Amino acid sequence: MTNTALKWAGWFLLCVVLQSTLVPQLAVMSVKPDLLLIALFYFSVKMGMMPGAFVGFFLGLGQDLFSPELLGQNALAKSLTGFALGLFNERVVRLDPIMRGALLVAAFILNDTAIMLVHLIKAGGGGGAGTIITEIFVVTLPRALYSLVFAAIPFVWINVVKPPRLVD
Repeated sequence: MTNTALKWAGWFLLCVVLQSTLVPQLAVMSVKPDLLLIALFYFSVKMGMMPGAFVGFFLGLGQDLFSPELLGQNALAKSLTGFALGLFNERVVRLDPIMRGALLVAAFILNDTAIMLVHLIKAGGGGGAGTIITEIFVVTLPRALYSLVFAAIPFVWINVVKPPRLVD
């Protein structure tokens, strides 16, 4: 159990470091992948709803502490996303690669919609659903599709390069 917790903590720490150092250099037309959301995706699908919600909360809180935005919006969004992704725990639902990709895109949409709703409530509701839909198509979908490329790397590594050994 401790080994697993340390392994995941190392992955999250690596994602935080790469997100702040390497990812800005990889931006394509100001679209950057979100490595923390990818790591939360893999963690929540592997561990379940409650661990996904807890880890999502702390990842979001960490993002909130280093951003000038409203404190708590990333914690809320990542908690909801981790909980929703945990519903597809791989012990319960087996996901093929296409469904994993669709689920990751849905996770980006859920995360960004929660953040946008907080912004709308703070602004007094100006803009409404039209603003959210525009943001999803202009900002969220390109970011999610670009992040799919980076999410495929661990998937290919686990399933193709280093496939699980069968026990005799």
